[in-house]
Amino acid sequence: MTDLPSSAPAARRPPQRRGKIVFLAACLLVFVLVAAGLHFLGPRSAPPGVTMADLHGVADLQARFNADRGQSRLVVIFSPT
Repeated sequence: MTDLPSSAPAARRPPQRRGKIVFLAACLLVFVLVAAGLHFLGPRSAPPGVTMADLHGVADLQARFNADRGQSRLVVIFSPT
């Protein structure tokens, strides 16, 4: 029986490890392609009529939120703490 040199197992990667590397490379490629597509094809600014407003309390939030009933909306709340 012929013994393999000690460097032979280290030179080849096991199939399981090679599969993981291929999978991670494919995931990275998909991520980069999606990010590039969003960067180049995404909107550059907000649509006309879209503004941000400062709210001065919960009652102000409720009044503005209820005034837009039936329309799509985005609420972003920033806290100084």
